[in-house]
Amino acid sequence: MEEKQVIHQLRTAADDGRLTIHMYQQWQQANGGPTVLELLEVYGSWANVLRLVGFENQMPRFTKSEMLRTLRRAAKDLGSINSADYRKWAHDHDAPTLTEVVIQFGSWKVALIEADLLGMMAKDQKIEIIQALLDASDEIEPFNSTTYAKWAKANQRPSITKVVRRFGSWTQALEEIGLSTRKAFTEQDILSALKEASEDLAVLSPWGYEIWQKKTGKDRRLKISNRCSVLLT
Repeated sequence: MEEKQVIHQLRTAADDGRLTIHMYQQWQQANGGPTVLELLEVYGSWANVLRLVGFENQMPRFTKSEMLRTLRRAAKDLGSINSADYRKWAHDHDAPTLTEVVIQFGSWKVALIEADLLGMMAKDQKIEIIQALLDASDEIEPFNSTTYAKWAKANQRPSITKVVRRFGSWTQALEEIGLSTRKAFTEQDILSALKEASEDLAVLSPWGYEIWQKKTGKDRRLKISNRCSVLLT
């Protein structure tokens, strides 16, 4: 779309020389044209978009201080703070939209840092991951890092990468929430694990298996005992 058309659409969407992200987004959804994100990709910031149409002196819908107070109020009302819940809360309270917050501060995380709410976000993320692990352990069998990764992707839950980043490792995550995989394994369990390892390793040996297990983060923490060693020879 030519810049002249963009300018025309922006001026049409404006109200008495005033155009906020929220105003344009509502107009665009009803009338078409470039989205807010597309405009930001081309012009770099909403301030540059306003300069394009001569609205550079326009006062923003909310000041930075107002946004910070709103974020704190939302956190108090919700008892927690994450972008998905805030988006819904803002819609019901005529508050700064999630997009407006991100544009003002550069990112959701920075906004929470300035509002002194980052600790609450970290707590929420941990709770979300713990709940996902508990749900997955009830729904999938066997329950391990590989099956969880597939389940998380299919159900839009925290990825295996987020789990490991938050807890340090897959095993530590399970141990912290009482789902430790340290248990007795049957011979079938051992054979299944060794078969999986043999498909990835050029040569299967006790030492090779231990390296493979640590590298893949598999939850079958099998000791290379006498029985296992016999199976490898």
